[in-house]
Amino acid sequence: MIKVKCNEEEYEFEKGTTLYDISLKFQSDFISDIIVALQDNRLTSLESKVNKDCTVTFFDATTQIGNRTYVRGLYYVFVKAVKDLLNCDVKIMHLVDNGIYCEILTNNLISEVTVEKIKLRMRDIALEKMPISKIIVSRLDAMDYFEKVNQKDKADSLKFISNSSVSYYKLGDSLDYFYGVLPINTSYITKFNLKYLKDNKVVLLPPYEFLSQEKLKFEKNDRLINAISKNDDYLDNLNINTSVELNNTISTGDYGDIIRISETLQNNNLFEIAGKITKDKDVKMVLITGPSSSGKTTTSKKLALYLKSKGYDPIPISVDDFYVDMKDRVLDENGKPEIERIEAFDTNQFNKKISELLNGNEVILPKYNFIEGKQEFKEENKVKMSDKSLLIIEGIHAFNENLTEMIPEKNKFKLFICPLTPLNIDNHNLFKMTDNRLLRRIVRDNRTRGASASDTLRMWKKVRKIEEEFIMPYMKEADEIFNTSLVYELGVLKTYAEPLLFSVDDQDNNYDEALRLINIFRVILGIPSDDVPNDSILREFIGESCFKDL
Repeated sequence: MIKVKCNEEEYEFEKGTTLYDISLKFQSDFISDIIVALQDNRLTSLESKVNKDCTVTFFDATTQIGNRTYVRGLYYVFVKAVKDLLNCDVKIMHLVDNGIYCEILTNNLISEVTVEKIKLRMRDIALEKMPISKIIVSRLDAMDYFEKVNQKDKADSLKFISNSSVSYYKLGDSLDYFYGVLPINTSYITKFNLKYLKDNKVVLLPPYEFLSQEKLKFEKNDRLINAISKNDDYLDNLNINTSVELNNTISTGDYGDIIRISETLQNNNLFEIAGKITKDKDVKMVLITGPSSSGKTTTSKKLALYLKSKGYDPIPISVDDFYVDMKDRVLDENGKPEIERIEAFDTNQFNKKISELLNGNEVILPKYNFIEGKQEFKEENKVKMSDKSLLIIEGIHAFNENLTEMIPEKNKFKLFICPLTPLNIDNHNLFKMTDNRLLRRIVRDNRTRGASASDTLRMWKKVRKIEEEFIMPYMKEADEIFNTSLVYELGVLKTYAEPLLFSVDDQDNNYDEALRLINIFRVILGIPSDDVPNDSILREFIGESCFKDL
């Protein structure tokens, strides 16, 4: 017999019992089917047998860890359904709102009828309860297999892994490689949607843990789709669509030009946005928001410079300076002063100050003293607008209607920023923008606050929940969406983030999350930061920005 600790209680099971059989004892405590487990802080498939004393934590799809397992399983079912019906591959490309933007790689144009057939096939595969089995093979054998089945993207990505063996998954007659654990069979994949978009593009909608089931209905955001399409065109021109092509460039030492081209194109996009702002004479303020580690500070400073070059006088205003004094702040669910919700900000004062500025009055703007926990008003913060003035207002609640309810809509230009489209690893494994931002945050928190990778990983789930509640829903209101991802940045971030991730101990609760990011970095070659310009958004995170307060 072996001892298994679960929920702070110790239980005995026969040696060799699978995690699936053990999970049955605890299933009644969960909202949906248990889909995966952490065994001694390592993510483990339910098919695994337990042969020694250990600590186990189970997860269903309503949790972050379980949901990621669900989504990987959904990808596999989608890939197989398309293969069964159309005998072609798919490319899982980008996150769009609550869905995943995908391309069906066929020379024939698909239709909404085709998409409905794919969806029905996916449901049949789920009902068939087909096993998803993990197989360990030599890396060279895996590369040979993927070459033979015309999945060169996967074969090429494995070239950059030094492991002698790799594990891939078998579903029916198909074999595939995924970065993470999958469900033990297809019966878990019960909730999803698939919507036709255009040409051979579709949106796959999984049930994310932060979202209600109603979100399986896709609301098309044309500005977001256009931003993604623009980025795809730019990647096609560079001939860099996956980490493999980036690695090929890095391995020859020719990454310098890629850095310069990427930075130039991003700056040009922001300059075009500045042009759109100045064309509308009614616009008196630019509201800038976006999720954590998007590069809001650098973007707002660059935008101010571009507006100056057009003869305007930008006045920067941070929403954070309008925090309610700590002693007067409402309390959160833990009885501590609120720091994230709109109630933590003095919206009445914000509306009043901005209205006075727009009416031509001279006002003293507050500066929040985070050490003392209160607003301060000093003569040096006195401002007055001229005919050429534009307010640059930046903060997570910048789009919230309560913040600017007294200001006419015609006076506002709303700019949403986010690193939308990091490179794919291969056709079936995308590097998510949330991971891109998390790596940026890990590097910056360590540099500016001395925080460990574990510290940042620990608080990231709360950050994500706040983003989904207070930031991402406002993307649809944006006048422009600015993509802050850089084609080369994962290579640079690797040199900074990877050592920090290795510092997470295997007894740490965040160990598996650190390991997941380390495993993704295995297929990305590092890039020195020497050629990264000092005005780059990336400098906001790795340091040495020309904007001195970064």
